[in-house]
Amino acid sequence: MAAAALLAVLLTVVGCSPASAKTTYAAVTIGSLTYRVELAQTADQQRAGLGNRQTLPAGTGMLFQFGSLSEQQVWMAGMRFPLDIAWIADGRVVARDTLATCAEAGESACPRWTSPSPVDALLEVPAHSLGSVAPGTVVTVEELP
Repeated sequence: MAAAALLAVLLTVVGCSPASAKTTYAAVTIGSLTYRVELAQTADQQRAGLGNRQTLPAGTGMLFQFGSLSEQQVWMAGMRFPLDIAWIADGRVVARDTLATCAEAGESACPRWTSPSPVDALLEVPAHSLGSVAPGTVVTVEELP
């Protein structure tokens, strides 16, 4: 019991928690564009998304991979910059949108965007960088070391 309490204190002091998930990266190619993205793998990572960050450098983003094809929703609560998103199903773009920021901290106070059809992935990148991407564009994902 004392050892568990000591471990919890040590993890807190060094900025970790027993439940924290390691950040994993992938190279996502969408048409002729390639991005180095974080993979939002856990429910907490997917809920937080890119919220509360100051910027999103060009050529970077976040990929959400869902277990199966289903309707998905996104919101921009706590976002400081707009995003382009690509709704993806079976390795192809279904649609893309540009999402405006929402200064509200709570997701219920911000608009939601719903996938136009069932999707199994969602790519978020800096706004206006997916302008050349059309529905049907092939998307490949390669996990990085």
